[in-house]
Amino acid sequence: MKPRLLISNDDGVDSPFLPIFLEEMSAVADLQIVVPAMEQSWIGRAYSRHKKLTLSETSVNGFKVKTIDGTPSDCVNIALSHLCEADAVVSGINIGQNIGMPLLWSSGTFSAAAEGASWGLPSFAFSMRLEKKYYEACRLEHKMPNDGILEKNLRDASKKSAEYVIESLESGFAKPLYVCNVNFPIQYCAETPFKECAVAKAKIKPLYVRDGGNFEFKYAMEALPSDELTDYKCLESGWACHSRVCVV
Repeated sequence: MKPRLLISNDDGVDSPFLPIFLEEMSAVADLQIVVPAMEQSWIGRAYSRHKKLTLSETSVNGFKVKTIDGTPSDCVNIALSHLCEADAVVSGINIGQNIGMPLLWSSGTFSAAAEGASWGLPSFAFSMRLEKKYYEACRLEHKMPNDGILEKNLRDASKKSAEYVIESLESGFAKPLYVCNVNFPIQYCAETPFKECAVAKAKIKPLYVRDGGNFEFKYAMEALPSDELTDYKCLESGWACHSRVCVV
């Protein structure tokens, strides 16, 4: 019997990564899909405490998808409370990497998985580092570049994600109260090494660029020295990697 997976993300229903990810996940599992109606990146574990949320339904490449006009944590909480039963929660694939503490907790992708783990379900968060030109096209324009390169990388990463979920559930590596956090490097392919690693400890650097009286967000992270193999070191080496992170 196929496992029942609740799929969510933080890039929203318009994510160009979502159709391919759903296609590959559906080959190994029965899917319930509940995602934010709009992009909710960098929202962390936020809940929409002070507004009523609306549930809608749409189709993504033939998949029935429910949307909620709230955060990733809202989506998973409402889905598990009211919409479906699941054996595990899967979040992603995120447009961009999700590595290093404490910035990992700023990720809506990781937080959607953490919400599932907090319910006692094995949970997974998948992310991919991108070249700047691809990142901007996917994030700002919500479309897949037409050169075919990123689509091939994403297809391979999605197939690996599906295999990893099944293997982790069957082996018991994926446990309740833990998130299996997976990151794929730039130009990932099926032959790319896949390493188990620790989450890098990181120092927060200035995250905002000042322009007069205005401040604009700019990602910045400085991984602290470590003798361990970390997610940061893996991506810098061009390797895919996974870590098991306790969320309680």
